[in-house]
Amino acid sequence: MKTNRDALLLIAFRLFLKNGYDQTRMQDLVAASGLSKGAFHHYFPRKADLLNACIEHFFGRFLPDMDPSAHQHFEDLVLDGARQYTQLIDELTSLEIPLPAYQRFVWSLLPEHSESFIERQRTIEDRLTQLAEQDLAQRRLVSTNTARTLAIQAMALTEGLGVLWAATPPKKKATPRAFFEHSCKAWLNDLS
Repeated sequence: MKTNRDALLLIAFRLFLKNGYDQTRMQDLVAASGLSKGAFHHYFPRKADLLNACIEHFFGRFLPDMDPSAHQHFEDLVLDGARQYTQLIDELTSLEIPLPAYQRFVWSLLPEHSESFIERQRTIEDRLTQLAEQDLAQRRLVSTNTARTLAIQAMALTEGLGVLWAATPPKKKATPRAFFEHSCKAWLNDLS
């Protein structure tokens, strides 16, 4: 097997999920890679560098684009976030990474080790809040909740759908994208 940066990320990510970040030693990562210690350190000199690369590769690139022109309404960003989350689920599934392990990783490790990831989530929450304020003022949304509460609910809905998808065996023809889209649209319809 040819070992490259992406292969190292997958190897490391699987070990982090299996053993936990703190319990995974650099020598475990080097041994699993099949590379020499020097070759491995050429790609990732420190375990923290590898973790940050895994976070960006497996999570960060799926966060919605925060370009203000990309999302003009609350609904657009909610549905785009759900769509991108299902792309992550599809990729994790194709790599045979168990979704419950991914969710434990997100909830336990990311807040402690990735300020940049947390900042990106705050940016999404802020943009959702801005769009909700705009849409509430234009009466595109109807709610007694504040715009910030709607933003937090939208983010919790998406993550909660991921938990539900991981915990419930999907029906034969069900896809995460259809499940997320249907659920998000049902919630959004209650707000319009």
